[in-house]
Amino acid sequence: MADEQHLPKVEIWKEVCTSCGACDDACPTDVIRMGEDGFPFAKYEEDCQGCFICEWDCPVGAIRIRVARWYEASRLP
Repeated sequence: MADEQHLPKVEIWKEVCTSCGACDDACPTDVIRMGEDGFPFAKYEEDCQGCFICEWDCPVGAIRIRVARWYEASRLP
């Protein structure tokens, strides 16, 4: 399994979400699912490839994929 520091993070804002399901339909790796409360959530966040399709397809901008790059301290000047 990859180092968790390098995994993309899925952020979903329920305050903005309209529960349209576009993100669930768009996710090619089946990371995003619709929950019992009618809102999407990242069921398999560790499988997220950071493709941003869910973010781009969300009509109200309720999803953001965060991808951080971590560098070893020895590589920094």
